[in-house]
Amino acid sequence: MLYDKEKGVLYKHRGIEKQMHLFANMRVQKAMFISVAASLFFLAFVFSLTTNTISNVSAVETNEVGVYWNPACTDNVASIEWGTLAPGRMRDIRVYIRNEVDEPQFLFMSTENWDPSNASHYITLRWNYTRQRIDPDEVLEITLTLSVSRYIKGISNFRFNILIAGSQNLPGDINGNGRIDLGDVGKLDLIYSGIITDPELVARADINGDGIIDLGEVGKLEFMFSGVI
Repeated sequence: MLYDKEKGVLYKHRGIEKQMHLFANMRVQKAMFISVAASLFFLAFVFSLTTNTISNVSAVETNEVGVYWNPACTDNVASIEWGTLAPGRMRDIRVYIRNEVDEPQFLFMSTENWDPSNASHYITLRWNYTRQRIDPDEVLEITLTLSVSRYIKGISNFRFNILIAGSQNLPGDINGNGRIDLGDVGKLDLIYSGIITDPELVARADINGDGIIDLGEVGKLEFMFSGVI
């Protein structure tokens, strides 16, 4: 006999009893199937998150300055391993930059040799340098920030070079003649359009020191030339 608590009925027929057992087994199997399907979906979701990441590395080149891992400037930075970044994320790296010539200098930063070349459309490198002049042997603590666009696609890893250089030239004095003139404005236009790619000139053109040549530099240099700033 089988008593159905929900209906308050006592079944004496064995055929009905077997049917109810079968129905109960079917409900258990259905629940197990739903549980397994949910687990597989969760694993697939986690796998998609962990595989949609970007690994990258940067070689560091310098000119008239040194870049180090420690304030004592004994551990040279030859390359930076940025680790693995998900789209829309960023990573900060702290370095120490020392002026290694006998004259005060300004610092400039640029990037080059992107591989693949379109990686620079989705990844940006910035720093917190505020365009101050640094004296001989002076050391600045600098934070480099690498950002990956959330719209990046088709790139699983990349490489690029970072150039950090010192110069006695004024910010915006791209041609190095000691003043801001039409020659600087013309060179900046050519750099912004990609016609001039010389790393040193590109570094001089980065007036706001963010590692990117954009309309911000064009507008600021025009204000500098006109005497507004």
